[in-house]
Amino acid sequence: MELNIRAATGGRTLTVFGDSVAKGLYLETNTIKHIERPAAATFAAQAGMRLDNRSAFGLTLEKCRRKGYFEEYLKRPLEAGDAAAIALGGNDCDYDWKRVAEDPFGYHLPHTPLPLFEEMLDDTITLFLKNGVTPALVALPPIISERFFQKMICTRADGDAVLKFFEGDVSVISRHQEAYNGAVVKAALSRGCPLIDIRTEFLMRTDLNDLICPDGIHPNQAGHDLIAECALRQARRKTASAVSAALA
Repeated sequence: MELNIRAATGGRTLTVFGDSVAKGLYLETNTIKHIERPAAATFAAQAGMRLDNRSAFGLTLEKCRRKGYFEEYLKRPLEAGDAAAIALGGNDCDYDWKRVAEDPFGYHLPHTPLPLFEEMLDDTITLFLKNGVTPALVALPPIISERFFQKMICTRADGDAVLKFFEGDVSVISRHQEAYNGAVVKAALSRGCPLIDIRTEFLMRTDLNDLICPDGIHPNQAGHDLIAECALRQARRKTASAVSAALA
């Protein structure tokens, strides 16, 4: 089952596995706040689908696999037209910054090392496909390194020490995250899964900074509106192509 646009007459269910971005959350002075109109809710409403948003703040692909969240979802009866989207990776590529600060010249791994992330993502797609579901994969929205460093890392750890780990270059943050986004894109292409490429939409905007919250990682309301618009456009294009192919 692929992500698609259904008529607004009842629709089916869209289930989303994601982190705080997919849930419509962001941080403000270390307090979790809610976006008024999250992209997932906007997409589901305009697509005529019910939304089952299983996203959570801090959720990783590793935790979903370890906790059996995907197996739990696939055990229930699925209706024709149901769809699933996986929007993970942003927390998998993050570090325990306090530990990094304690030993900035030591060897540190992200929460889910990239090779493990790639392996688990491939295994997850296989699990879905075996159960008759083709999951849509959602690209990661871009991160603004300097904001993330100041608002997220420096509020949790000694920023000067972490900067030594970066060898003075905070742009390491965005480059590191890009590698995980690349893994998502490669998995979608190699396994034939729909890819919701929201990242390119953000990167091509000259007002990118105005689409991301001060924390540097979570899209603000304008960012969520862009995600919904992008996802709807891509889904409609895919549906139109399928219809054209069927009529040919």
